[in-house]
Amino acid sequence: MAASSRMFQPLPAHPVITAAAQAPATVVDVAGGNGELLGRILTAHPHLRGVLLERPHAVEAARSLLDAAGCGARCEYRTGDFADVPRGGDVYVLSRVLHDWDDDRCREILRHCARAMPVHADLLVVERLLPANGSPSLATAWDLHMLCNVGGRERRADHYARLLTDAGLQLIGHSPLPLDAHVLHARRAGDQ
Repeated sequence: MAASSRMFQPLPAHPVITAAAQAPATVVDVAGGNGELLGRILTAHPHLRGVLLERPHAVEAARSLLDAAGCGARCEYRTGDFADVPRGGDVYVLSRVLHDWDDDRCREILRHCARAMPVHADLLVVERLLPANGSPSLATAWDLHMLCNVGGRERRADHYARLLTDAGLQLIGHSPLPLDAHVLHARRAGDQ
């Protein structure tokens, strides 16, 4: 949890989230785990509402964490899997989810997000990016770990761009986060 805490620190200040906070908006955290990232976002932006989608046991942990952070009343909890991505959000977040899966499953997850996203919505994907030049990085070590333990992998930005395109989304850009992570910003293709 300490590593993700450091990685998550800058996310509430991301331009997509700060822009959404200027009006009543909803952030949907897909497979949001214990709610730590959503809690940081909601705490930093008191006008935002949240929806956390997770498995039942994780929803209960998230409910406790978000209640303790004082933002549980602004959050809706949904139990389900990737096929159950809630419709109608303004910002969708997939944090450290895609690296768990092979390319086919990633495309499927991204398609579920694209179908749920209104035309104006943004998708933020938090993952470690493999360096384009092949230089050593923390992402390289994680790539081997993910491959051996869950069959997933870390990817380069251009690889994510292809997966997003295959799902009807377009990579707008990406910016660095601590620990060799990045936040990739995507929208539905043709909706810029």
